[in-house]
Amino acid sequence: MTNFQMGPLALTVKSYATEDTTDFEKANWLHIEVNCPTDAGDVSFASSCLMTTDIFDFMDETDALLAGEGYQAYLVSLEPQVDVQIARGERADSFTLDIELTPNTQDDEDIYGLSTVITRADLEGIATQTKHIIDTFPVRALKAS
Repeated sequence: MTNFQMGPLALTVKSYATEDTTDFEKANWLHIEVNCPTDAGDVSFASSCLMTTDIFDFMDETDALLAGEGYQAYLVSLEPQVDVQIARGERADSFTLDIELTPNTQDDEDIYGLSTVITRADLEGIATQTKHIIDTFPVRALKAS
C-alpha cells in the first residue's frame, strides 16, 4: 500500500488488481482508493481503474515540469475517473493543480472538481511520491509461458 497526496487529493495504491502477469494490460492495473474534500462534499471511492503505465507517464511529466520543460503533467484513470492536471502557473515556481473526480460511472453529471495553486516544493513532493509508487508497483512485463 502506498499513499499519494496531491494537494487535497489522497490517492492510495492498495495493490495490483490481479497477480496475472501473462497479459500486459491485466498485469498492470492497480487497485486504488481515492479521498478528496470538495466544495460539494467529500468524495471517496475504491476501484481498479488506474494503470502502472499511467503513473509512470505522470512521473516523466512531473520531472519535465521540474526541469523547466513541458507544459503540464496529466494523470487520468478509467471510470470511476480521477483526472489530475498540473500546469505551469503564472510565476516561475508556481503551478496549477486541477482535480476532477467522477466517482459514479452511471452518472456523468456527478462530477466534482477543484483547482488550487501549488509551489515548486509541492510539485517536488508529488514527483518523489510518484517515484515511490513506481518503485513499489513497477510496470510489469509479460512472463514467459
